[in-house]
Amino acid sequence: MNKKSFKLTEAQILEWKQEVVNYLASLLPDSNSMGALAQVLMSTLKPHFKLKGYFLLQPDMLMTEAHYLRKGLIKLYSIDAQSGEEKIRFIWAAGSIVVLLEAFRERLVNEVLYIELMEDCELVSISNFCMDDIYEEHTVAYRLTEKIRAAEIMRKDSQTEILQMVDKKMRYCVCKQKFPEFLVNGVWRLSNKEICSFIGTKESTLLDARKICPD
Repeated sequence: MNKKSFKLTEAQILEWKQEVVNYLASLLPDSNSMGALAQVLMSTLKPHFKLKGYFLLQPDMLMTEAHYLRKGLIKLYSIDAQSGEEKIRFIWAAGSIVVLLEAFRERLVNEVLYIELMEDCELVSISNFCMDDIYEEHTVAYRLTEKIRAAEIMRKDSQTEILQMVDKKMRYCVCKQKFPEFLVNGVWRLSNKEICSFIGTKESTLLDARKICPD
């Protein structure tokens, strides 16, 4: 069961909104291109805090919001119909936009995917209804969308490169190199099962890999 979030102070709300605007401005060659869009975002963005285990998306749901992840980790996964195991397709880290763009823009009903918080998370969200107006009135929003899409593709490509490695033991070593944000002071933020799902190995292989690349 999803738990309720705590109430943010006015100062926190303002700070978190401004952080999103600053992040989006950093994606553009000319930060002044944000212009009036920055003001609109400051009035429409909704900061909130959610606890580990909260679902942003489940089957038969619409993805009605996009989220800036200020702090935490969030996973996108499906569940294998035969084994019942999770298959992690993507992990968002702090400083990224959590959204399935096509589903968000086209109001598509999600069929098999889950988006679940792996840690307590700080989020700043906006609805697709608000974004409809923003796209209509601010052409720079399309440029920002493409920048966000490109960043997600680059991150996904890094995971794909790992999954394509023939030596499954080395997948663990490369994962540590490509995704250092998954560790804090040498301690993994992912469980063993989540690591194995992300890099496509078994836990027995993970144990052997840790002898080659110790934490």
